[in-house]
Amino acid sequence: MGIDLGGSGFRIGVFDTTTGELLLPLSHHHHGASTAPSDVLPALFQAIEHVDWAGPIGLGFPGAVEASTPITAPNLGSAWLDVDLREALHPFHGGQFAMLNDADAVALAEARCGAGHGGHACVLTLTVGTGLGTTVHQNGVMIPNLEYGRLPHPTLGGCLEEHLSGAARSRHGWDLENWASRFQEGLTYLEGMVQPDRIVLYGGIMEHWGSIQPLLDTKAELVVAVLAETAGPLGAALAVASVTQPL
Repeated sequence: MGIDLGGSGFRIGVFDTTTGELLLPLSHHHHGASTAPSDVLPALFQAIEHVDWAGPIGLGFPGAVEASTPITAPNLGSAWLDVDLREALHPFHGGQFAMLNDADAVALAEARCGAGHGGHACVLTLTVGTGLGTTVHQNGVMIPNLEYGRLPHPTLGGCLEEHLSGAARSRHGWDLENWASRFQEGLTYLEGMVQPDRIVLYGGIMEHWGSIQPLLDTKAELVVAVLAETAGPLGAALAVASVTQPL
């Protein structure tokens, strides 16, 4: 089982981790007015019980993680920093648990079952959603918890994700051309910092890829992610599979 916990809700999927195939319908749940652990965790428990699941669980979390505890939670709230999610979910996984940053989960799924790396040594995956997830693979090895989206914007106030995320586009009512011009500035900044050979773009806004692609320019090969809403849960499932059984 893979769980993609985000700022607006969570998704749960059960996968064949050798093929990436979704074995049961993907389950979607939206948070209520509160994103506090005391409100979200009971909903998560109920959703897992509904699937009648007992087995390995991987969880993607919207922040940096250390072992099974969040160390940042910008889109959920500081109350999550005291939550040991391995312990909280133990009745369902019995010790077979892995946790990683949610953008890292997307990048892992894309690397293995999606766009791939095309033989490139350095790959930057950008997850454009409520925030801006940033993941770097160097020679096939993922560097976790980078969270470059929280870096200061090079010319504007605030951090990068305040100007580049899908949530920023919705909040300001930008059309695709206006959003793309802002995204391009951040894209150029990140490309200069990371020096990737390939950049993979993921997120709901990529449904407009045909319109967005001509508006963006990079030195690196720029490709759109192959996976859609399954990427986060699949990446989380792959993460736990890698520590519980051979892939």
